[in-house]
Amino acid sequence: MHSSISFPILEHFHVHEYGLYPGKPDRPGLQLTFRPGLTLVVGTNGLGKTTMATMLFRMLSGPHDLSHQTLNATELGGQSLDEIALPARQKAMFADRVSDRAATAHAELQFRLGESRVVVKRAIKNLSLMGLWVDGKLVGNKEGDYQQHVVTCAGLSSFGDWLMFLRQLVFYFEDRRSLVWDASAQRQVFRMLFLPPTAARDLYTKEREILKLDSGIRNTNAALGRLEARVDEEERKRTDSQDVLSQVRSLQPLQERDLEKQAQLVSEVNDIDEFRRGLRRQLLEAEDRASRLQEQLEDGRLQIIHSQFPSKSETAKYLLSLLMLDGKCAVCSEESPGFSATIESRAEHSMCVLCGSPAHVEGPETAAPKFESLAETRDALERARVRAAELQSELRAVSESYDNRSSYMLKLSDEVSARDKLLTSLIKSLPTDDEMQLQAKKELIGLRHSVDQDRARLEKLTKEFEATAQNFDRSVFQRVEQIKRAFNRYAKDFLFEDVALKWTPQVRQVGQLQTIETSTFDLDMGGTDFGVSHRREGPSAVSESQREFIDLAFRMALIEIAGEGKGGSLVIDAPESSLDAVFVERAAEVLCRFGQPSSTNRLLITSNLIDGRLLPDLIRLGVPPAEKRDRLLNLMDVAVPTAAVKAVGDKYRKEWENILIQGLGQ
Repeated sequence: MHSSISFPILEHFHVHEYGLYPGKPDRPGLQLTFRPGLTLVVGTNGLGKTTMATMLFRMLSGPHDLSHQTLNATELGGQSLDEIALPARQKAMFADRVSDRAATAHAELQFRLGESRVVVKRAIKNLSLMGLWVDGKLVGNKEGDYQQHVVTCAGLSSFGDWLMFLRQLVFYFEDRRSLVWDASAQRQVFRMLFLPPTAARDLYTKEREILKLDSGIRNTNAALGRLEARVDEEERKRTDSQDVLSQVRSLQPLQERDLEKQAQLVSEVNDIDEFRRGLRRQLLEAEDRASRLQEQLEDGRLQIIHSQFPSKSETAKYLLSLLMLDGKCAVCSEESPGFSATIESRAEHSMCVLCGSPAHVEGPETAAPKFESLAETRDALERARVRAAELQSELRAVSESYDNRSSYMLKLSDEVSARDKLLTSLIKSLPTDDEMQLQAKKELIGLRHSVDQDRARLEKLTKEFEATAQNFDRSVFQRVEQIKRAFNRYAKDFLFEDVALKWTPQVRQVGQLQTIETSTFDLDMGGTDFGVSHRREGPSAVSESQREFIDLAFRMALIEIAGEGKGGSLVIDAPESSLDAVFVERAAEVLCRFGQPSSTNRLLITSNLIDGRLLPDLIRLGVPPAEKRDRLLNLMDVAVPTAAVKAVGDKYRKEWENILIQGLGQ
């Protein structure tokens, strides 16, 4: 039976020069002296209650922790319990909260561990170890020395176990695992508490070895399956290779011919497209020239009419100009060369273009263009229109040729692409050379042999582990009744319902290939409409208040039984968050029973200043009036005030005074 486990017994905590806790003139910084029993720290949101509790944890853990994967794994035992260094950002978690980055801030924690009194001093800015004293003697400032000392004095097998020990038993934080309903966490905690360090390390190492071998076998099996499929596929390819080779030989010449044709078509289409773009530019230029000549011709005609009929309205002049438009009748739009010649002759001889009478013009206001000039413009316009029509016709022919060739090129490209995919598939299906296939078969034989060897080794390791696990179960079983009685004492006063732990055998899977028989605690509880106690399979099967205090009662029972009267420390952050009103007095009584002044336990509770009976009852039951200076700390006295404290600090202080009066009767 393992009887050398020791819990840390907190004695004194002092935070120096940290901006969040300036302290008082006669008592600088934050100081806590832990007497046997209860120490109560109160405050308001933002004053640093959780920061203080977390700092205590980091004084004991240093700049190391278990990995995120371990802490959040479904199976706690399935992950490595090796400690890892914290990332730089987490090391600076306290520096981030103050403006000077905790440049000179440091903290000291004194605690007993087994027969030793330990003092650890750390820089708050990065958690580095500044000094380690054991029984008054300076040991040094190396983290390895600290880790080795606490592991040895606590009776644990590794520093990873120490971190798990702190997280699962000493500090009751929100991210803890529910031990009552977490079989894997129970196994790890019981391994640390009830096995000697060598046996605890052996049990953990064997399980890790099995899990590693199990994972290796599964990975090798996967590789083996892939290689078998590849070898089988190669054999199938060899059977079908002649037909495939014949297809490849018939398709490759077609593909080469069409690829040449495709390249030629691409070149031709590009040339035609370039020629087509040139024709479009020329057509636009020809149409633009015809449009400008048309405007020039119409403008000249208007000037002639204006010079011959200056007194006519602009509308009349415009109508007269229409009679001379392009040799067409202004009414029916039919070609009438004779009429057009007559109109132009009358205009040329200053006669009315409609009736042929003399125009009786005294003299033109402006010089009108000559009819010879208009004739030249008309001829130029006709040539421009002819050129535009020829370009339009040529462009249509070229565009048609471009469209035909593009369509054919797309069709040919589709054929080439489809044939290329077929050829790729066919060539891929051809077998590799004989040497490669022989090498693959040799590798296949080697992998099969390796899997067979690993399976045999896994069977052997599993049997050894099962025997070790059965010895472990027997070690725990010797404490089962003690744990159940201690749990019942705490739980029955927390809860109204009947509640009991049951030591239950179960088949446990180790990895994915092996199973063993083992036992853990389950919970039976009365209530609801069952009439009798029944199994509560998980945390969701009870209320939040019940869940919190069932888990707390289990931890208290483990500290009591595993510590064998030497005591332990329990740090609880903000228990009021899950309390129903009916639980308050019961909770205070049970907490103070664990942390009564006559005990060897240390119970640190942090809480907001809240209404109700919790704080007065905790003070009444756990704080002798003569010891209130050491046992009670109001963070409003030592922490930088928040905006709320600055605004309504008097109300907070009056509330605290009322709590003290109710609790101490003073």
